[in-house]
Amino acid sequence: MKVGCRVQVGSYYGLIRYLGPVDGTEGEWVGVEWDDEGRGKHNGTHNDKQYFSCAELQGSFVRPHKLHAGVSFSDMLAARYTDVSGQGGEMNILNKDNSSTRVELIGLSQADINRAAYLENLVMREESISSIGDVEYIRAGCTGSVNLDLSLNLFSELSDIITLLFLMPKLECIHLKGNVLGVSSVPECTVQHTSLTRVYLAGTGLSWHQLSQFAAFFPNLQEIYISGSALTLGEVAPNTFPSLKCMDLQNSGLTRWDELAPLATLGLQSLIVSNNSIVSIAVQEGEWAQLECISLDNNQVSTWESVAELRKLASLRTLRMRSNPLITGPALDMRLLIVAMLPDVTKLNGTPVSANERLQADFLYMKHFAQDYYRSIDAIFTTTKESFESLHPRWPQLMKEYGEPAKEKPVITSIKQQAILVKLQCGDKEYEKKLLKTTLIKNVQLIIQRLTKIPPKDQQLSWTDEDGEVRDLDDPSRALEYYDIIQDCIIVVST
Repeated sequence: MKVGCRVQVGSYYGLIRYLGPVDGTEGEWVGVEWDDEGRGKHNGTHNDKQYFSCAELQGSFVRPHKLHAGVSFSDMLAARYTDVSGQGGEMNILNKDNSSTRVELIGLSQADINRAAYLENLVMREESISSIGDVEYIRAGCTGSVNLDLSLNLFSELSDIITLLFLMPKLECIHLKGNVLGVSSVPECTVQHTSLTRVYLAGTGLSWHQLSQFAAFFPNLQEIYISGSALTLGEVAPNTFPSLKCMDLQNSGLTRWDELAPLATLGLQSLIVSNNSIVSIAVQEGEWAQLECISLDNNQVSTWESVAELRKLASLRTLRMRSNPLITGPALDMRLLIVAMLPDVTKLNGTPVSANERLQADFLYMKHFAQDYYRSIDAIFTTTKESFESLHPRWPQLMKEYGEPAKEKPVITSIKQQAILVKLQCGDKEYEKKLLKTTLIKNVQLIIQRLTKIPPKDQQLSWTDEDGEVRDLDDPSRALEYYDIIQDCIIVVST
């Protein structure tokens, strides 16, 4: 054990901050800063003497024999995959889906047993591995390794991880979640590993500078997942990320879009910045030219001007934008408004955008922003008109296609004014019903079920409007008035 090393007690992980005596006690103690808040008893102070510094209730003094300082990678490799002796022994064989099968060894030679070390996928999660161990043993045994999962182990030196990776020349992917490497140094890059394309670094505590130093060893790195790290992005040295296509920065404490500026010229195709606190978006022309997919779930984007800025991303086709305070209405309304504002997006919140949905989106869009449109027409100041035109460049096209939206919302003064007579046509049978305009489609389906015995899941409802266009009533959570249902219209029930 030494200061700076990672240690473990049961399922708790920590970092050694102090080794030595503590006044008023006998023997040696280990001062530990725990990863989990509230796990400790103090902030590194005992009897008013500061032995090390950490957050309150995150420090403890522990006897050395109670701490597990870890094992070497080579020892764990031998124990899990190759260290089997005697006939009738047992070992775990790793399957292609990363599950393991316990097998009994009967009559196998040591050569047969050692083949386990050449498995492509090595899963060594939560094994308390803290060091490399026998370099030659690893080099010989991991020749064919492609994927390595080292999540939740005790590595603390990034240089050890780099050394280990170079012992596996075919390795393409490594998981390092939970190995706290933020205090480690990185050696100078003199040789490069060309197979590694994907790394998972959540919870490693790496700084942007350390990440850049690490990436210099791996010129073909395409995907970096470093969620959960409070990164302050800095400058990108030339050729640091020459092949990078995807960056995951979830839960990284981002509050402004311009904090992402260092990544704008990297040629990223996918950017994940969910679960941050980004309030607004401002895209510079020409930036993010290759960006095809962006995830903005669970941020604080609250203006449609920010959504409009995404139109400057010329390659954007896939967008996630759930749980942003753009509107106070149903989530479906926000989805449709985004669909209308970003006509080039083909997949939103994980679901493809259909042609029928685009039609619904255009109708809702014109209704939602109609009052803003008329205010811009009546505005005295030219800037108000220009602001509307800038935010809604599709508006002239939509008015040409669908006509001007209603200027005033209808005022309902009584329940009677909301009632309309509709005909429900199912095959050769027709039923007349008086319904409120606010009746939900799912309630109409229940009425049809009572009349025809057809369950809602088998019903397909539609009506033909005054222009002869068939409108599908395909959203059970919507009201009749959403689909512009009028007096004496015929709702066709298909199965």
